[in-house]
Amino acid sequence: MRRGLLLNLIGNVAFFIAGYAIHWFLGGFASPADYGVVGTVITVLDFEYLFVSNGARQSLSRNIASRRYDGRRVIVRTIAVQAAIVAAFFLADFAGAPLFGLALGDGTLERYFRYAAFLVPANGMYVVLLGINDGLQRFGRSAFLSTFYPMVKLGTIPLIILVFPREPVIGVEVGYCAAMVLTILVGLVMLVPVWRSLPAGNGDAFPWRAAAHGVLSFSLFFIMASLVLSADTLVVKAELPDRMAGYYTGAMNFGKTTYYLLQAFAVIILPVVSHLIAASRRDEAVASARGLFLLAFALVAPMAVTISATAPDLLAAFYSDRYVVAAPALSCLAFSSFFMGITVILNMTLNAERDTRFSDLLSLVCLPVVLAVFVLAAKAGGITALAAASMACTALIMVVSYAETRRRFGDVMGRKAWRAVACDAALWVVMSLLSRVLDVGSFLTLMLLYAALYAAFVALLIPLGVLEPARIRAMLTQRDRTPDGAAANGKDGN
Repeated sequence: MRRGLLLNLIGNVAFFIAGYAIHWFLGGFASPADYGVVGTVITVLDFEYLFVSNGARQSLSRNIASRRYDGRRVIVRTIAVQAAIVAAFFLADFAGAPLFGLALGDGTLERYFRYAAFLVPANGMYVVLLGINDGLQRFGRSAFLSTFYPMVKLGTIPLIILVFPREPVIGVEVGYCAAMVLTILVGLVMLVPVWRSLPAGNGDAFPWRAAAHGVLSFSLFFIMASLVLSADTLVVKAELPDRMAGYYTGAMNFGKTTYYLLQAFAVIILPVVSHLIAASRRDEAVASARGLFLLAFALVAPMAVTISATAPDLLAAFYSDRYVVAAPALSCLAFSSFFMGITVILNMTLNAERDTRFSDLLSLVCLPVVLAVFVLAAKAGGITALAAASMACTALIMVVSYAETRRRFGDVMGRKAWRAVACDAALWVVMSLLSRVLDVGSFLTLMLLYAALYAAFVALLIPLGVLEPARIRAMLTQRDRTPDGAAANGKDGN
């Protein structure tokens, strides 16, 4: 928490700003059909990334932070499990590329998925570096890498213009892969001076079974999260006209904004709570979780509310008027992504205790149900019904996860958090009314208006007693500490 949360938020903001810049360029440079292909390829990669990346990252983070095991053994065995998973997905993409084209009704996808296969091993190594730094609670290092990668990824735009003007999809894949490889090299150099900080453990063995279970359990949960947030795009591509895939990709681009931000909370809460519980400081763990959830509903939820209430203006200003057809879908997807982000934080809180049975069961139940619901919704009502189904599914999953967290861990929603929820509901009504009377054609003007209204809303939360500036300032500026109490941003350069 503390300074690490702020730094990871900055990294996640950089991630989606860079993503928006690339999508803004592609939305105007490529046709809706080509843009739909980009969205389809990225969606499949997102699914694979969450299997390849989050499992290894969160498993490394939890096991290193608990300091029960020898850190080097944890890393070596986790990487071995990760390599096996990466190999499976690489072969699926490269050898199974024709099947993707057949399943999605577009033969041109075959070559794109062959190139995309090389992004999987690069991402697998990248997140291992993040997980090691998270486990050591060197959040500044992981935040730097998370910021460096999207900044370098912006090089995709000139790469497409200069080298791949007729193949924008290939340009995206080459640009993303080059950026990730460069980030890995930087991360390896940064890891050298902190290698000595890895815990020696307390004598407990770290068997292969624990390594595999940790990676696969976290991966299974994030697969569920990915399917709920991404499978709808594949359903649109398979069941609806190509232009609808492009419009839905545009809506999804903004819909996932808050999910990306909430990933910073999930990254922080797992190692922090895991360490506090291992040290028998459960009350502090619950208090830390409550602080994070208050910030999520007071500072991140208003963004989802604003995007949902002003969806037509946002899509028209960023893309063009023809994308307004996806506005009702975006109104639902904004909440869907936020609900799933909260669900992730809740389950990371539970999994800090090394008991992942609830998350495993939740994932196994949700995987088949969500897919069936999405297909039926798309056939019945198109992209709007599909987005509404996504919002309903994520809301239900979030409520179930909250009930289990409250039962087993403690109530992470204090009175101030519920007060923030009420303020968010009022904000949606106000923004919806403003959207009907305001006509903002410029995206820059709209962003400035958003910033002003957001600042006014956050300022209003202070006299309402939801936020206490002094406490937030102390939490965000206090230096991160390693588990043994040494400042994490001291001589190690964090």
